[in-house]
Amino acid sequence: MRGWLQGFVRDFWAGRRHGPGAALLGAALAPAEAVFRAAVATRSAWYERARLPEPPIPVVSVGNLTVGGTGKTPVVRWLGDWFRKRGVKAAVVVRGYGADEVALYRRWFGRDAVFVGADRSEGVRAAGTRDFDLALLDDGFQHRRVPRMLDILLVAAEDPLGVRLLPRGPYREPLAAVRRATHVVLTRRSPGSPMRVAAWRERLARVAPGARVLEAEAKMGGWRDLGGCPADPPAGDVLAVCAVARPGAFESGLGDLLPGARVELVAYPDHHAYTGRDVASLLARRSGRTIVCTAKDAVSLATHPELSDHCVVVGFRVVGEPRAPLLSALEQVAEGRCESR
Repeated sequence: MRGWLQGFVRDFWAGRRHGPGAALLGAALAPAEAVFRAAVATRSAWYERARLPEPPIPVVSVGNLTVGGTGKTPVVRWLGDWFRKRGVKAAVVVRGYGADEVALYRRWFGRDAVFVGADRSEGVRAAGTRDFDLALLDDGFQHRRVPRMLDILLVAAEDPLGVRLLPRGPYREPLAAVRRATHVVLTRRSPGSPMRVAAWRERLARVAPGARVLEAEAKMGGWRDLGGCPADPPAGDVLAVCAVARPGAFESGLGDLLPGARVELVAYPDHHAYTGRDVASLLARRSGRTIVCTAKDAVSLATHPELSDHCVVVGFRVVGEPRAPLLSALEQVAEGRCESR
């Protein structure tokens, strides 16, 4: 019953659930959504008038309109790699909702380059005192206390086209907030959904004419063990385990990556910390199959050594280099020729 209810709510949020039950739930949540919408509008109006102090170093923000699932973490890594190749020392400033994301950033950027805390203005200031050239602000689109040179908004091709705000849907702001972004990156998972991407481009063109929109493909691939060493891809059927915002995308991505294999999905809530009971259940359920998880899940699962011989980690990275119109803006930031907004 619990699993059915979680699936119902997840499908309702994604706009995939219809019928009397969905209509009843939508009607029940509509008043709370109206209150949330009014609060968001009031907050936005305040920030439009506010004069905020300039940060000590340039800030590039990466964020989205929905609750999770657009690929912020791999995009921040993608941008960090781009700056690093050009000799720009980038820090990551993150709220730290989940220890898994923080651990990944520390692995990719180095422990001293990651600044964690609710006050991200302080995180940027701290990065400036330690000789970093710029700060990458994770999940920063709604965190408007920090002026930024670039405000990069991610929209996933899988995001619901029908915009419903919290708690009736996954959106944190109305779609009109797109106009605030300097650039919009449409993220899609290989092999992608051309129809969804086209639908989003049309929608964005209506809501924010002239918005700088580009696409970025996030691709699954590359295998490691729980200790981080290279590993062989699994042979045969797999038990897919994840605690991410969009478990269905993980399942379908594995299906594309492992043609012919049957993929059984075990999904936990986003940022779930795996317990010994969870691990025992997975081992009992695997029936000789390889357990496959994401890099985020590996942070928690690696603390359970009994899994080490039975679990592999699949990578997930943004493909290629930044393209126009984002590329020229990044080059200006790297050269110090952008102004904060």
